[in-house]
Amino acid sequence: MQVSSTAANYKIDATQLKLLSNTQIKSLSNSALSKLSASHIQALSPNQKKLFSNAQLESLSANALKGFTGEDIKNLDAAFKTPATTVPPTPASILSVKVMAKLDANHLAQIGILDKDKLTSAQLGALSSAAWSGFTRAEITDIDTSKIPALGAKFTEGVSVDQFSGLDADQIKKLSAKAVGAISNDKLNVLDTTQLGAFTGLQVSQMSSKAIANMSASQFKNFSTDQLNSISTGAMRGVTTAQMSSLDKDQVAAFNNSQISSLSGNAIAGLSEKNIGGLSKDQLASISVNAISRLNISALDAVGTAATAKATAAASAAAALGTALDTAISAAGIAAATYNSSGKVTDLALKNVADAAKTAAQAAVDKNTAAIPLKDKTAGFTNKQVAKFTAEQVNSVVLSMTESQISSLSLKAVEGISKANTGKLSDDQINGLSKAQVGKISLEDISELTTTQLQGMDRTQIAGFTKNQFAQFSEAQRMSGLGDNISYLV
Repeated sequence: MQVSSTAANYKIDATQLKLLSNTQIKSLSNSALSKLSASHIQALSPNQKKLFSNAQLESLSANALKGFTGEDIKNLDAAFKTPATTVPPTPASILSVKVMAKLDANHLAQIGILDKDKLTSAQLGALSSAAWSGFTRAEITDIDTSKIPALGAKFTEGVSVDQFSGLDADQIKKLSAKAVGAISNDKLNVLDTTQLGAFTGLQVSQMSSKAIANMSASQFKNFSTDQLNSISTGAMRGVTTAQMSSLDKDQVAAFNNSQISSLSGNAIAGLSEKNIGGLSKDQLASISVNAISRLNISALDAVGTAATAKATAAASAAAALGTALDTAISAAGIAAATYNSSGKVTDLALKNVADAAKTAAQAAVDKNTAAIPLKDKTAGFTNKQVAKFTAEQVNSVVLSMTESQISSLSLKAVEGISKANTGKLSDDQINGLSKAQVGKISLEDISELTTTQLQGMDRTQIAGFTKNQFAQFSEAQRMSGLGDNISYLV
């Protein structure tokens, strides 16, 4: 039988293909091979199937390759490398990556675990997503760690949840960025603390916001500070209320400013009195203005307490440093005096160093210690953030606000300032109110304005009072408070 090598003219059925000689099968052209189907290959005998070269196998379609069994594939590979008489034949390792990419789950399922162990990194990396279901959980666990970096997205997309859960910590550490980026939520959720802890910072940075969002709070809280600091700003949008609430103050402190600014309102709502103390003033200032209104009151109240605690800790650390230096200087002086007569000179020099160190330490403490702890409740927030405070938040911290922050309050927030706080606003805080804000002081609160507060208001502010507000003023407020400025009321 004459075999045409022209694809356009090549037409042969499975029965005819089986009748071809060994020489004819070996001479089939790439274009002819590309026309074969699974039924063609299935018609061939095992010995005929072993005649194909790697180049010919590459020309076959994925459908045609389905005509080979797993045993056929193993035998083919052995035929490439060793004489047929070799016992046992060399396990699979020669098949090209192009061929491996076309194999299906059935092929892999029929290849024994000992033969799978011999597959190279390149061969494993070439497998399709569908082919990975041909591995058992035990076989996944058995993949040599050195080969794991070659497994890309097709691996994590193709393995089942059960297969993925079989990876040990050493294998997880070796997963490529692409493989980590393709991990689905359900697969990430089955990992235990040890497996999650194995992810490197680079790997964590590849996790999507959906993957982060679907982690349980118990999983998320087991992330190290390095792992938390590695979450991408995009993925930070997936952090949930429960996840943020599960973190301690040291973990919260691990986030950088860009990460903090990417947190949603839901995540910000998870900040509490137990962990907000980990945030610095710069981190607080990084909270998105769109999320600031979700900061709960207990957390906001704790900002001042945390600042005081930090100052106390800093002072204690400085004192301990001073004591340690004194002890060290004394010991050094005694040692030097024992060694030679220049001991006093050495002691003096060391003491100078100690005094300088203690002075620097104390300066650092003074710089970070708030003279009035309450002011630290709002010292970390920008005017743009303050403008987004709700009335409830404002009432929690209004007495700590600066004049500039007061001037940034929304009219709704000013209207919501309680009677208890209105009369306690300082002269500077009162001066911060704009004409429009003055007009929003509630009618219930007007009576709380003291004569001193009214006396400190300028003419523009006084012009902001409405007729209804003026009607609520007492005689003392009008005469002693407003005085001559009463003429500026409109």
